[in-house]
Amino acid sequence: MYTLTKHKTGFTVTFSATFEGVNSVCMDVEQFLSESDFEDLCFDVNLGVREVLNNAVRHGSKMDSRKDVFFSIDVDINRILLRITDSGSGFDWRKMEKKVALPTDTTGRGMDILKQYFDSYRFNDIGNEVELVKKTIKGDCLRVLKKTPQMAIITCLKRK
Repeated sequence: MYTLTKHKTGFTVTFSATFEGVNSVCMDVEQFLSESDFEDLCFDVNLGVREVLNNAVRHGSKMDSRKDVFFSIDVDINRILLRITDSGSGFDWRKMEKKVALPTDTTGRGMDILKQYFDSYRFNDIGNEVELVKKTIKGDCLRVLKKTPQMAIITCLKRK
């Protein structure tokens, strides 16, 4: 099951807890960001989305395709807001937030990815929902987009 609902500033998806569903969401996010003139943020956003969705499928839903995962993206000129919720009982995100992944670790890097690639993140109390924010304006800049048939030009102008 994969249900995508578009709205003016983004979309929501409900999907069966499978890695195929994760791949579909990531492709839809990339297409949406490209069409919204945020191609330069696709890597960062998709890295975090894939990490959280994979964890929602693997840990939250216990790989049970009968369970659902919920995803939403909402974009404006200042930020990209993402919300992911799974049907699981949650996890102790406070404990994981303090853990430092070693270079040799093959798991446990999710919090480091969120800290590195997003401006903020917030879990609900039980840890089965996370909200990620990626600012689209860096520092003291105003984002100006000019799209031509050949390329997109992104300019950073100082605010007055």
